[in-house]
Amino acid sequence: MLRVLQHYFPVRTFLLVAMELLLLGAAMCAGMSQHLWKLLEDPATSDTGAQGVARILSGQSLLVDDALVKCLIAAIALTLVGLLCLGLNRLYEFQISASRYERASRFVESAGAGIGLCLVVAGASRLVTPTGFLSFPGLTLTQTIQHVGSTLAVGYGLLYIARFAFHWLVRRADLDVRVMILGSRGPAHALANQIIEHPEAGFVAIGLVPEPESTIGRRRMEPGPDLVTAAEEAASETTNRLVLNQITLLGRQIENTGAAMRSRGGEPEEALGEETLIELIKKLSVEMVVVALEDRRMTLPIKDLLEAKLAGIEVREREEIYEQVTGRIAVAAMRPSYLIFNEGFRRHPWAALLKRVTDLILSIIMLFLLWPIMLFTAIAVRMTSPGPVLFTQERVGQDGKPFILMKFRSMRADAEKLSGPVWASEDDPRITKWGKIMRKTRLDELPQLFNVLAGSMSIVGPRPERQHFVDQLAARIPYFQLRHIVKPGVTGWAQINYPYGNTEQDALHKLQYDLFYIKNYSVLFDLSILISTVKTVVLRRGT
Repeated sequence: MLRVLQHYFPVRTFLLVAMELLLLGAAMCAGMSQHLWKLLEDPATSDTGAQGVARILSGQSLLVDDALVKCLIAAIALTLVGLLCLGLNRLYEFQISASRYERASRFVESAGAGIGLCLVVAGASRLVTPTGFLSFPGLTLTQTIQHVGSTLAVGYGLLYIARFAFHWLVRRADLDVRVMILGSRGPAHALANQIIEHPEAGFVAIGLVPEPESTIGRRRMEPGPDLVTAAEEAASETTNRLVLNQITLLGRQIENTGAAMRSRGGEPEEALGEETLIELIKKLSVEMVVVALEDRRMTLPIKDLLEAKLAGIEVREREEIYEQVTGRIAVAAMRPSYLIFNEGFRRHPWAALLKRVTDLILSIIMLFLLWPIMLFTAIAVRMTSPGPVLFTQERVGQDGKPFILMKFRSMRADAEKLSGPVWASEDDPRITKWGKIMRKTRLDELPQLFNVLAGSMSIVGPRPERQHFVDQLAARIPYFQLRHIVKPGVTGWAQINYPYGNTEQDALHKLQYDLFYIKNYSVLFDLSILISTVKTVVLRRGT
């Protein structure tokens, strides 16, 4: 995986985006500038079409070279719009893109939306400013629409063919990193399960080296909170088959007659016995060793790991790979030593200032653009159910300081009159009909932009909770208060990755996402969260 500004990107996703950017960009640049080619070759050409273009350029007081630059800039801008439509329809998520049916159906939807949006943008720009940023000098309005539509249709067709070839090449090239996991207890199985569930991360688990029975029941060297459920670290049928048989690297020989081990070619390997770690690595073509031992005392093969590292094999900790694969902090990693010594969790005054300035600019722009929608939403709330338009409630903010949060009311006015503070459920009967629509589209969150202006919230950050629930969760989940070291946000990493929850386990999972965001904060990370939020609103996947 590539790491850019503390944010991880799968290599295959980067390659796919780069390939499609170059391909669609080249098609757009060629198609939207071809009317200038003859004039570039021979300014005095007698070609009728070229002379017509020359007359238009003369009327716009533009030279051919200047017109070409404007056409190329506009073509690149429309290329980005076209690719954005693919991204909003999740076509850069490999689990979806790798499926032929999903890829075909979503590609048709995205191509239609992309062509329509680009036609509107290009047509509006041509009407407003014929020589502006998104204009194509030398073309009339009708010609602009014809060229944009036909060029994008050809470009999307090329992208679909190229994407089919890309997935074929990825399967043939075997770009996945072959990972051997050192350990066979809960932490190792949890990591293996996550690798299997997230093939887009670019890892493949090829074996789990068993831990000696004498370590069963030992406490970990640095005990973390005992919040790991049996289901999260339980061995699955698939991960059980990955346990290597007759391996003695971590203690006395352990036999697992039900285990299976296969080579890169997929053929069963013979049982392995007294081989060293480096011999096992070579035999299985291992590219990375991940240490996921439940207890490292008297078990961690330091000498073998050092030998492997000096031989060019990556040696990583389980927590680091777990973060890359899942986008959240591993439960077992939630201990003081990991939070203190691991990279990240830095707070810099300049970063805080930049975030505050960004929040002010974005909130002002969003309020200016969205006030008609907010007005319509307020009227709809007032007309569909009795009670106030706005819902105000005290929430816990940065450093544990309380503030008053504002939202459009999506529940009955007397929602907690009898029950007191309770979590909302997925089909909560207290939610009004219009409230369900607002929650799906996140319209109920818009008044929080005023909280951002006031400085009590940020555009991106953890979800603000009520003091009642904070006290309840902090007593059950160690480190829960760490989420309050930053301002709460209108949207956030946990909100876009995890559905609405109403249990302590849901709160724990969201805390893992929140800590991942705090640990890896960057401007690019915030931007990616905002784009994903737009995707959530467009696809109505809110809660």
